[in-house]
Amino acid sequence: MKGRASSNRVLRPLILLAIFAAVAMTASGQNVNWLSYGNDLANTRFQNLDQINPKNVHNLKVAWVFHTGVLDPLAELQASPIVHNGTMYIVDGHSNVFALDAATGKQIWAYKPTEIAGEMPPLGDIKICCGRVSRGVGFAPGRVYLGRLDGYLVALNAETGHVAWKTKVVDYHDRFALTMAPVVVHGLVIVGSSGGEYEVRGQVAAFDAHTGEELWRFRTTSGGGWAGDSFLTGGAAVWNSPAIDPSLQLLYINTGNAGPDINGIDRMGDNFYATSIVALDIATGQPRWHFQETHHDLWDYDSAQTIVLFPVTKKGEGGERTTVPALGHCSKNGNYYILDRRNGEPIFPVNEVAVPTDPSWQNASSTQPVSTVEPLTPLDFVPGTIDTTKLTAAFPGIKLAPEWTVPQEQLYLIVPGDDGGCEWNPAGYSPRTGFVYYGTRYEPTTFQTNPSNTGPNANGLFLGSTFDEVTPQEGVINFGLYGATDTNTGKVKWKIRIDQPAKSGVLVAGDLVFFGEGNGKFHAVDARTGQMLWTFDGPADPSLHFVGGAESNPVAYMVNGREYIANAFGGNVPDRNNFPPNPVGDAFIAFTLAGDE
Repeated sequence: MKGRASSNRVLRPLILLAIFAAVAMTASGQNVNWLSYGNDLANTRFQNLDQINPKNVHNLKVAWVFHTGVLDPLAELQASPIVHNGTMYIVDGHSNVFALDAATGKQIWAYKPTEIAGEMPPLGDIKICCGRVSRGVGFAPGRVYLGRLDGYLVALNAETGHVAWKTKVVDYHDRFALTMAPVVVHGLVIVGSSGGEYEVRGQVAAFDAHTGEELWRFRTTSGGGWAGDSFLTGGAAVWNSPAIDPSLQLLYINTGNAGPDINGIDRMGDNFYATSIVALDIATGQPRWHFQETHHDLWDYDSAQTIVLFPVTKKGEGGERTTVPALGHCSKNGNYYILDRRNGEPIFPVNEVAVPTDPSWQNASSTQPVSTVEPLTPLDFVPGTIDTTKLTAAFPGIKLAPEWTVPQEQLYLIVPGDDGGCEWNPAGYSPRTGFVYYGTRYEPTTFQTNPSNTGPNANGLFLGSTFDEVTPQEGVINFGLYGATDTNTGKVKWKIRIDQPAKSGVLVAGDLVFFGEGNGKFHAVDARTGQMLWTFDGPADPSLHFVGGAESNPVAYMVNGREYIANAFGGNVPDRNNFPPNPVGDAFIAFTLAGDE
């Protein structure tokens, strides 16, 4: 672990932070920025704008469309745009970065490393589990930061797109990739690596924002609970942007599945810090506390969704009200956890519930942490969604089994499933309502494995099993839910069922919540009630082309006094294969109100 070498290096982060804060505060109703993946370091995805509101949102029209030129069925658009003083920065699934006029969509500059001779390896040489993707860039005044698929962190001049510096974070030859949107704080650029399905060792690192020098690195399988040296190939990748509380000097990472995904024969123990929330010291990267959401994960239950920070106000036994600095997170196991972000203690109780442990060779944990926060995710089979005749015809001998059933030689259908519950798509929070908003997936999955199933499959993935999402043709109706949970009570306030499993982040813009679907539909709903107020169907619009699935991260911003909502329409590779329609697209689309409204 590397330390800082001079007083200048101590001062530089403080100066950069002051500049960054000053720039963010210059929005005076003319320009309102979106400066980080979650808009703020708390990842709330909240924008305090009301020009577009529940009364006029039905008048939203397309303001502009920008096409990246990448129509790759193996790529996705999941980027959360960055907007600074009228310039938007976006990235596509091939690690290309574009600077656009945020009011018109006109390109200012482009950085295309795949088109620079010798700059990047062929994309086919880079191992990526679930689609070629980048979730966005990081930003500080004068700089844009990109984590490239080949493992390099690159700093670009924000005005010109020229490379200021680049640093190798991980080696793609070792089956790593960078897909996270970097986050900038205190003069540090924070980035984590993906690759959990390739038996990598998860890690997150911090680099000097000015020079690219590595300052610290935290390896996520260093917390004990591993048999022998299994931690060296234990997964626990970090591929979604952390939340940060500067007042506590803590950043909060969420880690992926243990590796191999669902075969635990060689990794006895709870497998820390896989499938966990881990609080790290910003300055050193040292862990302060952790909370594991799935012990000895055997179901691919990544802690994938971004963490959101918010206050929780609870009434004490004497009637007094206490506000606690909290964080919220939904796991792929379907539970929503609300913790005290100072120490990781649950604010709403979490019970260690006894669960099945057979067969013994899987080394399953005897308990799992079940939250008392009301789940949005269905944690059991929903009536009317299983056609047993079709199911048994497609999967002879299959049995339905409850959550936490241990994968084994018997073929089981289990809820939520390996891609069910809460996926990567980020949640949002409104200080106006006190609600957290997110999408989840009802996606029962088949599980089957055996003690010798420890090697790679035909695609080189170390999954430890066969597990598959079941389609309607095979007897299961899958769907998605978007909803709101009151963070002060832990109760779901409203929910909306959509036709496809949810894999779009949310935007909370004033009193509106925006989200998309894999079929290309993009919605606005009332933040308090969930009432559907507006829908845009991009693929159905004959005036547009190459508009794909809307499974991305919408943002809101203002340029020259006009509010815009922007979203990417590129689709998602796993959902494209499992839950069509999910069209390929290369479009970033901005919306604004018609006329002078």
